[in-house]
Amino acid sequence: MPNVILTAGPVVDLASPAWALADAIGLQAVSAGNVFREHVQQQTPLGEEAKRYMQAGHLVPDELTVRAIADVLANVDGGWVLYNFPRRVRQAELLTQGGHVPDAVIELVLSEDQLRLAIHRRVERQIALDPQQAERRQELLLMYSHSQENYQEQVKPLRAYYRTHGLLRTVSGFGDFEDVAARLIPIVSDGQHRP
Repeated sequence: MPNVILTAGPVVDLASPAWALADAIGLQAVSAGNVFREHVQQQTPLGEEAKRYMQAGHLVPDELTVRAIADVLANVDGGWVLYNFPRRVRQAELLTQGGHVPDAVIELVLSEDQLRLAIHRRVERQIALDPQQAERRQELLLMYSHSQENYQEQVKPLRAYYRTHGLLRTVSGFGDFEDVAARLIPIVSDGQHRP
């Protein structure tokens, strides 16, 4: 069974296509954020250690983050879809050193027009949930635009790392999650994930 990493900028939904892909092919979807939340909620030793860093206003060290993810991946029966992680080259290297090597790394991308539309939709959804946010519409649009720009800068080294290893593929992240998953399924299931 293949092991897949899915990555995308902050306005692209990763969770829904990741779960749809996992269901379609029989993989286990793994979210780094969920793994950490469970450790913290269950007050595991790893969760308590991570909480100390967070309470002190520090980033959780890559080694600790990867250890939490690696524990989950090691217990997966069959293949996995890890989404929204790793975010840095060091994390990718640590995953590989721990024996968790992806067969494919797929980045969901948007064109400039699609990105503007996705940002607009994200802000409108936020306002629909909390109408008081309407007065902040312009500020929210700028915030999401900046977060996307920051992502593009931060992800360059990670893209280069996976491209060097022949693993990086790009797929349009535009549309409903079913459409996105439909683009992912053939890439992962037809044996093209290994160059």
